[in-house]
Amino acid sequence: MKKIITMLIILFTIGLQGQSLKKIDSLKTILLKTNTDDQHLEVINSILLEYLFVSLDSAKIYKDKIIKISNKIDNKDLAVKGFNVSSNYFYYNSEIDSSLFYVKKALSLLKDSDNYKLQSDLYRKLAILSVTNSDFEGYEKYSNQAMEHAVLADDWTLYCSALIVFANQSFRKNDYSKALKHYIQVDSIHTANDSITRNLTLAYENISLIYIDLKNEKALEYLDKSQKIHEKSSNEAGINNTNRLRASYYSKIEDTKKTIFFLNKVLPFYESYGEPTKLVEIYTALARNYSLTGEFDKAEPLLKKAKLITDTNSNKIAKNQMQYSYGVFYLRKKMFHEAIRYFNEAQNTAPPQGTEYYLGERKEISQGLSLAYASIKNYKMAYQVNQRLLSLNDSINSQNKEKITTELETKYQTAQKEQEITLLKSQNELAEQQKRSQRNLFMGVIIITTLAGMFLFILYRNRQKTNKKLKELDTAKSHFFSNISHELRTPLALISTPIQNKLMEADLTEKDRADFGLVLNNSNRIAELVNQLLDISKIEAGSMPLSLQKVKPIQQINAIIKDFEYAAGLKNINFLTYLNNHDIQGWIDRDAIYKIVNNLVSNALKYTSENGSIIFNAHIKKEKLSIHIKNTGEGLTKEQQQLVFKRFYQTHSSQSGSGIGLALVNQLVKLHQGTITVDSNLGEWTSFNLSISLDKKSIKNATIIKDLPTPTPTHKPVTEKLIDRSELNTNTELPILLIVEDNQDLNKLLQDSFKDQYQIISCKDGKEGYDMAIKHIPDIIISDIMMPKKDGIQLTNELKNDERTSHIPIILLTARAGEENELSGLQIGADDYITKPYNQKILATKVSNLLSIRKKLQLRYSQEVFLTTKEIAVTPVDENFLNRVQKVLDTQLVESSFNIEEFSKAIGMSRMQLHRKIKALTGLTSSEFVRSQRLKLAAQLLKSSDTNVSQVGYAVGFNDHSYFTKCFKEMYKCTPSEYATKVN
Repeated sequence: MKKIITMLIILFTIGLQGQSLKKIDSLKTILLKTNTDDQHLEVINSILLEYLFVSLDSAKIYKDKIIKISNKIDNKDLAVKGFNVSSNYFYYNSEIDSSLFYVKKALSLLKDSDNYKLQSDLYRKLAILSVTNSDFEGYEKYSNQAMEHAVLADDWTLYCSALIVFANQSFRKNDYSKALKHYIQVDSIHTANDSITRNLTLAYENISLIYIDLKNEKALEYLDKSQKIHEKSSNEAGINNTNRLRASYYSKIEDTKKTIFFLNKVLPFYESYGEPTKLVEIYTALARNYSLTGEFDKAEPLLKKAKLITDTNSNKIAKNQMQYSYGVFYLRKKMFHEAIRYFNEAQNTAPPQGTEYYLGERKEISQGLSLAYASIKNYKMAYQVNQRLLSLNDSINSQNKEKITTELETKYQTAQKEQEITLLKSQNELAEQQKRSQRNLFMGVIIITTLAGMFLFILYRNRQKTNKKLKELDTAKSHFFSNISHELRTPLALISTPIQNKLMEADLTEKDRADFGLVLNNSNRIAELVNQLLDISKIEAGSMPLSLQKVKPIQQINAIIKDFEYAAGLKNINFLTYLNNHDIQGWIDRDAIYKIVNNLVSNALKYTSENGSIIFNAHIKKEKLSIHIKNTGEGLTKEQQQLVFKRFYQTHSSQSGSGIGLALVNQLVKLHQGTITVDSNLGEWTSFNLSISLDKKSIKNATIIKDLPTPTPTHKPVTEKLIDRSELNTNTELPILLIVEDNQDLNKLLQDSFKDQYQIISCKDGKEGYDMAIKHIPDIIISDIMMPKKDGIQLTNELKNDERTSHIPIILLTARAGEENELSGLQIGADDYITKPYNQKILATKVSNLLSIRKKLQLRYSQEVFLTTKEIAVTPVDENFLNRVQKVLDTQLVESSFNIEEFSKAIGMSRMQLHRKIKALTGLTSSEFVRSQRLKLAAQLLKSSDTNVSQVGYAVGFNDHSYFTKCFKEMYKCTPSEYATKVN
């Protein structure tokens, strides 16, 4: 009976790991900083999961909060997560019906969802809860659904989790052979993936339960394996569970002393933890063993504790275990009528006759009942119970469980012996053959030597001629491809340019637009093929060495595949990426990696039908970059797999393509001293696996590109980390660049590219980007379009219509290609629109040019005596702002008390915002701008009126005449008197 509860409890907690109270305290600190229900729910979900392994009483508090928030929030995904986490609490607290309710509620919210991973996990829980309630039909149905959804999710860890539930069906029917097959499969999958998860320890522990039932000491070997894993991860719950299973083993072999030792060893942990079902198991196991030793005074209090727990919860298995243990207690005390009563109660709560489940547990109850009836000489009832016992024995024996151990132990030994016999036989035959060969060889050695010499001489001479011809042919072929590729580029440019001009015409008909668009697309496609042909010819001619740079390859790859998410979304393709080792550096040719990844992902998108899936994995291990890409689709035959890397070969004639892309990928991988293979299951999926070296020493004839030395700026730039947003230095000489990009790797790449020339502020979404733009008023912004909370279009629209930020140049950097998308971005005020993948030099140049345009306007302002607002305004919003500035200056400029504080209040901006705005438009600080306006007004007065020179300064707001003269001379290179004389 103990083994069943063990399997259920461990299985229900797959993926949940007990953590220290220190982690809970950290989560509570984070909880205090949350502002929204969504954020609140995310954190308390984590707190509850941690408390499940520490204190159920504490967990209850957070369970109530989770249910309350989950019932009212609009975020369906978070609500599902909340109900799912709540079900864990109810399960641990032995409230099975409540746990069932919330699992089903979570599943109902996932109706029509493609979140197969979460659905598989929920069906797995339903299966466990069903068997706890003896609903075996539901148990099998939900187990199968858990397996089906795990396969759809294409997640090996989830598949192992479902596989264990599936295996437990056989285990509970005493079909140990089938169960072991699945448990061992879980072990094999972990070995193949070089990984250790909670599923692996569960498989080991379930195998140990089988050996426990067979009274085989191999059970201890598997418990040792599991305990080592738990000790390595400091999993106290796991360590105690393996010790509890040791008690089960010693109980099975009737070593009562050791059984009681291990049960007492784990009892304090489970009492402090407080999980009802687990406590019932420990209490009843101890009570039965104390009953066997006649220590009834120790057994009875434990049984009362177990009864008290089962009276307050609905767990049928725990109740059945308590009743059976009372039966054993009274049987050993020779109170047979009480024993019969409890055995009958246990029989009524056990699964009914006719089901294949829990045969062993029902057998134990029948044995106790039969013995009790016989002890009171009620032989008729003893006979009836014995008939049932014989039936149960027949059902159990039909599984041949006694033979399982021998079969498992000898299976591999037999295979090994057969291999050794075959090897020995082969060695004997080889020895005999060698003797015959030696005799023949000795007789013909002289003749063969002579003929071989003549043959080798002729072969050597012919091979020299052949190699020379082949080299000439290779050179000619490479020259041909190189020449034809270069020749094609000019006419392609002459085709695409006028087509682009035509497409810009507003009065173009829809048919003409479609026709010209088709021409342009195919022109671009030809240009791409020409480039690929040129690359292949260069590689084959040996004139395309790799240019290696030390970068973070996974970050580069993430930035590349980000561009394909939009295209995958248009076809409703489930595009899954698993990228590890983001911060590990290695030597690669960035252009080559782009071409490799671009071609492989493009190929996968082309051959994946709508609603299909693509899985992209990349990781680094031992200076090797490994990439695995798998897509659903028609698949490839064995013949197609052999030819897929051949130039101009097309696997499907119905699909467009030239057959150059994969040939180029193959050549580039070889240049990187790597390998690439293809595997496929016809009608189901295709996968490509490649591995390349990241060690520059292993790559031949490569050019090493070292980081260029950074020029020493006049002001120390921020090089190692982002500017602290709360302490931004507004007096720095370096312009401020705001990067708004939700992809972490691409965001980091942009920072690295600009960090030496600009002060960097980085944001992960449009909402945060807007807040940072308002706070810091940057000089220029680079923003993605597709982002959470607020996209790049909304961000641009809001910033361009806000007086504080309307002047800031904005470059939209996005994977959403197409003139329509570009036009929408430019129409709302974006200064430029660049489609990914982008050229970094072009992007840097555009950023620099936009800032140069602003500087020219600033220079013009400083050099001209008088300019209208229209002449220096960048946008209509800027013009309105400058008009308001002019009105303020017209009324207050001549007041000597007018200062920057009053200026900012009159405009309605903070001092910093006003400073940044004025600086961006005029190149002057707020104070310099006010002074320049006073001096320009003074120049006008000197030019157009007869006002005394000494009074002009006071008239425009200067209190000190000498200071006025000094400032005027700095601006106009002459004194006010000289200026008045000159203009008049």
